Amino acid sequence: MSDWFQAEFHAERAHRFYEAGQWDKALAELKLALSLDPSQSDWHFGMGLTLDALERYDEAVTCFEQVLQLRGDDIDTMLHLGVDLIRSGNDRRAVEVLERVSKIDADNEPAYCHRILAYARLGEHEHAEEMFYLARQVVEECPLCYDHLAHSLAHRDDLDRAIWCWQRVLKMDPHFPEASANLARCHWRKGQHERAHELYIQQLRDDPGDVDTLLQAAQLLAEMGRHAESREKARRVLEIDPTVAAAYHHLGEMSLLAGHLDGASSDLEMAKRLDPDRTGVRLALARVAQLRGKDEEARSLLRAELDLTGHEPMQVLDMARMLIELRMPQPAVELLSPLIEGEQSWLGDDGRASAFLYRGVARLLTRRTDEGVRDCRAALRLAPRNTLAMRNLVVAYLDQGRLSRARYWLSKAVELSPADTQLQRLRYRMWSVSLAKVLRNAQRRLRRWITRRP
Repeated sequence: MSDWFQAEFHAERAHRFYEAGQWDKALAELKLALSLDPSQSDWHFGMGLTLDALERYDEAVTCFEQVLQLRGDDIDTMLHLGVDLIRSGNDRRAVEVLERVSKIDADNEPAYCHRILAYARLGEHEHAEEMFYLARQVVEECPLCYDHLAHSLAHRDDLDRAIWCWQRVLKMDPHFPEASANLARCHWRKGQHERAHELYIQQLRDDPGDVDTLLQAAQLLAEMGRHAESREKARRVLEIDPTVAAAYHHLGEMSLLAGHLDGASSDLEMAKRLDPDRTGVRLALARVAQLRGKDEEARSLLRAELDLTGHEPMQVLDMARMLIELRMPQPAVELLSPLIEGEQSWLGDDGRASAFLYRGVARLLTRRTDEGVRDCRAALRLAPRNTLAMRNLVVAYLDQGRLSRARYWLSKAVELSPADTQLQRLRYRMWSVSLAKVLRNAQRRLRRWITRRP
């Protein structure tokens, strides 16, 4: 059999394997075909599609680029290339490729549609909206466009408009992938927990084996205080895939919350073995060690946690609180400063207040009193009824000898929490400091009187 017939034979087998969903076999056949005749653009294109199906997007990009070298500016190939550039994280280049499509065919709606997502990922949200409206001039309705715009809006915390967009998506396509789950996340961020739970259930009806949605539903149920249901969802994940570290992590957190330290330790250690770089696992193990009275082990685990990157803001706050409890204030300051100085608007006023408070306490512990006072006052501007911030201001002002300021904040704190025993102890300390000041003043007056006597 000649090389040409042999190549055609492998290409035909590749097509049959692709249609049957046997992508690894299809890929192997296409490689054989192209090794015999690398000039066939259709086979390079087919290899790109096969690599797409295998989610090997970087390699698919290379295939589609090869097609363009053989065919020139082929619109279908450029669209596939643009999409895979987005999937592989090369959004700027994706925009450039899709712009070339629009120059060739100004009425090509997908060239605008995919640029919505590329611009959103680049943080250029005004351009994303511009692409959305240009696409609407070509095609009146497109669920993918609304989905892409909704992601842009959700990133900007414009949750009401994002919700409206995803609702439109579901009207056009009731089974659009991830639309219900995305809506659930928006409602969750708005504090609408019951509605978010309903939407997660709706997503799971469409895809009962959706591990990500099951885990998010588990986390939501935990936040709602429905711990038994939360654990059930996490266990369901492990029935589907027993190697999901996040499910063990969640079960460990649930056991820790219930005070079951042995169960928590077991699940958290399993999560760490499955995913050694998973953030938050060592933090939870540190809490277990601390509760067992093993403070040095807890400190060691926190140091290991600090070496990881990619923490969620709430994990940063939890870590900072533990660092302070274990008398490691300087790492807490270094951890919190980027969070406070960055743009974390979705953290909310309560979260930002906690960040300022923890940094303030850490600075007070490192004797940076003026900076600590500023942080505690910043926390109170965001959360005016935070008695913990007031208590720390009282301590700081007492240390500075500014009794009138200490007395003011103590009275405010007692007004909000009259039964707080720590405030009562601070009141006794205030009396002690005041009495000591009175005695010192009396001694100074007595010494001056003695020195003035003839």
